[in-house]
Amino acid sequence: MPIPRGRTGPALMLTATLFVGIATASSDATVAKQAQAALDRATRADGPGAAVLIAIGTDVVFRRARGRAHIELGVPLSPDHVFEIASVTKMFTAATILKLAQAGKLSLDDSLASYLPDFPSASMITMRQLLSHTAGISDRAKDPQPGFGRRDLDLVTRLGEIQKRSLDFPPGTGWHYSNSGFLLLGAVIEKVTGEPWHVALQKMLLEPLRLERTQYGAHAPIIPGRAAGYTTDGQTRLVSNAEFISMTTPASAGALVSTVDDLLVWIRALATGRVISPKNFQDMITPTTNLPGASTAYGYGYGTYIWRVRGATMIGHTGQIDGFASAVGYLPERDITVIVLANDDNFDALTMGRRLAAMALGEPYAGVVAVPASDEELRALEGTYRVNENTLRTLSVRNGQLYSQRGSGNVIPLQMTASKQLHFVPDELSYFMPVKDAGGKVTRLDYFENGEGPPIPLPRIQP
Repeated sequence: MPIPRGRTGPALMLTATLFVGIATASSDATVAKQAQAALDRATRADGPGAAVLIAIGTDVVFRRARGRAHIELGVPLSPDHVFEIASVTKMFTAATILKLAQAGKLSLDDSLASYLPDFPSASMITMRQLLSHTAGISDRAKDPQPGFGRRDLDLVTRLGEIQKRSLDFPPGTGWHYSNSGFLLLGAVIEKVTGEPWHVALQKMLLEPLRLERTQYGAHAPIIPGRAAGYTTDGQTRLVSNAEFISMTTPASAGALVSTVDDLLVWIRALATGRVISPKNFQDMITPTTNLPGASTAYGYGYGTYIWRVRGATMIGHTGQIDGFASAVGYLPERDITVIVLANDDNFDALTMGRRLAAMALGEPYAGVVAVPASDEELRALEGTYRVNENTLRTLSVRNGQLYSQRGSGNVIPLQMTASKQLHFVPDELSYFMPVKDAGGKVTRLDYFENGEGPPIPLPRIQP
């Protein structure tokens, strides 16, 4: 099939497993119109907001921002603003490790003991396990200290805190997302290169790609265009300034800042062999499976999530830190890139990213339009539903509002659409569809995770 003009470039020489360069089903104008409507629904002009980008190949079909970069000064957000990208940093850290392995300076099968011999259980932990969150490194502080994250501390002190913790599970026997594991990878980078992790990353990744607006996000330096971060209360919707966190806390797990334009260059360069070899990239996006704790809804490779959107694979990462939320996604089969950077830590960047990707694919998700539900309809839904053998979900009604609670987790309001779908508030793609018996009684909820089928049945167990 001929490659449409402008949709790709000479860098798109990938492995045979990636089929790129197909034109999308929707016109660029249609995608842009849909994306603008989604951005308008998700943000407010006078509050914190988001910058978003959709690209098909090298063509940017939508690049806009809405909201305020600095609410107090009334500065509007622009796609040119710099945002903290939080855990999207993990993609860069993982690529640095893979590039060092490619250069023969380390092996993914090396034990942590080769670099941090004094770390407990280091001889049992490999680089692969740290990259894939299967090393069992715990994020639970043994003796939490108030204000610890607000202080600038060196890596040795941070590692000392991690060393106090017991492993969540024996290395290689489970999966659990671990920021601390990526802090250890930062320490390995420093040991191998003899430089601070972010300096090595800058030289190895950022400078060759000319990512001039991506850097370590320390608070002291003046970074032109840096947006301020905010928090929107989930219940009251009141906005406040985000809590301060020292960037020495997330470090190699989440301390970079960037822009939508730099991240577009980054993800396409990574996917097209300009950062690491195609084989190493393929390893990076191969999910860890069949381990306790691993999700059935998404996969995780080396510093990279593997999602499904409308049947297509989307690789990338999300990030959330005080004041900011982010999502970077790339659909290799269609050469589609979506970037979402928000200066509100309660913004659902992944949902927005999924919506943008579906639009670019020509299969947009329907917007959620709530309709009033009668008290009788709501009461008929009250009860407990089984998620799995260890978890229950409870639906309850208070003051005319339907709520959902998974286990002992947060109580979240639900909204009903005209088709009787039950969506979370605020908008989320996942929804429940009540299923009734012949007598009209609700017997189960079908759960459509991320708005996709097949549904997961949640049988009703009471009343």
